[in-house]
Amino acid sequence: MGAPLCRCIPPAGLRKCLFALLQLLLLLPSVSVQRQPVGPPLDCKKTCVCASNIISCSKANLSNIPTSLPRYTTVLDLSFNSITRLRAGWTSTRLDSLQRLLLNNNGLNFLSSEAFLHVTNLHYLDLSFNDLRQLDELIFEPLEQLQVLLLYKNNISQIDRSAFSGLMLLQRVYLSHNRISRFPLELVKEQTRLESLKLLDVSSNRIKSLPISDLLALPAWIGSGVFFHNNPLSCSCELYDLVAHWYIKDLTSAMDFTSSHTCVIPSLRKTTMLILDLHRAHLNCSEVKGLKEEAYLGQSLVLECDTKQRSMLKRWELPRNVTPPQEVTRAVMRSDGSLLIEALKVEDSGIYTCYATSDSLNETLHVTVVVFNSTMSGGLENINTAYTTLVGCLVSVVMVFFYLYFTPCRCACCTDQDAEKEDFRGSLHSSDENLSQAGRHAAMPEQNGNLNPIGEENEGEDGRKRRGSDSESVCSDAPMVV
Repeated sequence: MGAPLCRCIPPAGLRKCLFALLQLLLLLPSVSVQRQPVGPPLDCKKTCVCASNIISCSKANLSNIPTSLPRYTTVLDLSFNSITRLRAGWTSTRLDSLQRLLLNNNGLNFLSSEAFLHVTNLHYLDLSFNDLRQLDELIFEPLEQLQVLLLYKNNISQIDRSAFSGLMLLQRVYLSHNRISRFPLELVKEQTRLESLKLLDVSSNRIKSLPISDLLALPAWIGSGVFFHNNPLSCSCELYDLVAHWYIKDLTSAMDFTSSHTCVIPSLRKTTMLILDLHRAHLNCSEVKGLKEEAYLGQSLVLECDTKQRSMLKRWELPRNVTPPQEVTRAVMRSDGSLLIEALKVEDSGIYTCYATSDSLNETLHVTVVVFNSTMSGGLENINTAYTTLVGCLVSVVMVFFYLYFTPCRCACCTDQDAEKEDFRGSLHSSDENLSQAGRHAAMPEQNGNLNPIGEENEGEDGRKRRGSDSESVCSDAPMVV
């Protein structure tokens, strides 16, 4: 069973004892390796089907991956078995030619952080219909060539933000039917990955909120492949705007699952309704009827021809009122297909149409442009002027009420001052009659304290003519004469 135990050994036998101990230490690593479950050798006659560089061991009742896999293998199908753990040493040799690995329907619940070190050229990885609970950090980092990743129908509830780092060629990610509560924004946030990403499916999960502003900023060819239906999303007008804009753009993710785009009403937690109906009830969101851009005089505006395919031949048609040559020079089509309009005028308002064509698709987009008849700063100036006028009116009203209800003099001398005021009024009346007889027109005070700037005569109730003004104001700048 191993080397004998060393007790009291004479010096002559010391070397033999040390040698035996050394042999025992050397055997320990091999013992630990032997405890690891090792799969059976590849059998292309009984358990697997081997055809050229394709090896299929599906439904072979395997609990471990077969050993001695050929280096030239390009497709390895291990689906519908009982392989519950994918360890670091599942293949002892590098499989540089392996491009497709199928491990679906295995009850897989463990992925080693080094599970993919020897298969770095994978293009297609199917881990669907398993029992994975989380995706650890940098778990897929060695797979720099991976294009398709299938993870649907698992029990994934946690995804580390670095789990997909290194997958710059990733085109399709299937994460539906899991327990995910956070939208994996990192998959669509990195600009380098956006060059290749075509589909991200996180439908039928437990996501309650979306990064709406980031999703609205996505180009149409990516948004068309972002699926998030059948999630307990909280209803909001921002969510309605997102789905409505994608619906108007005829994006597949919105058009094909209209009845599945539902949300939960905040006030009624258990009540769901269609997202596209939010403008009709409950939240009273502003209805989105089309693509619309608003701007002010003198600004520049860029209209995007946001097509469902990335590389398309594009051309713009301007509104009829913008067709004269002198106006066309202000509308320039840029290299990416967008239209730049500089020094906007009110006449630039209208419907702009982009026609996009490719070998497989023809697309037409309409963008309504509204140019306000004011500048951005001009609107602020109007607000400031109105505010100043309002403050002035309030101050005038306060002063009038102060004068009327708080008499400045309460002494006996007031009678003399009142008499003087009566004499002053009498002199004013006599001067008014003198001016009338002379045929002169002047701005004189009325009984209500208003001034008539043009000196027209109005006839009062007592038959006498008095002067009135053409217009009355709540707050007049004319002084009040009492």
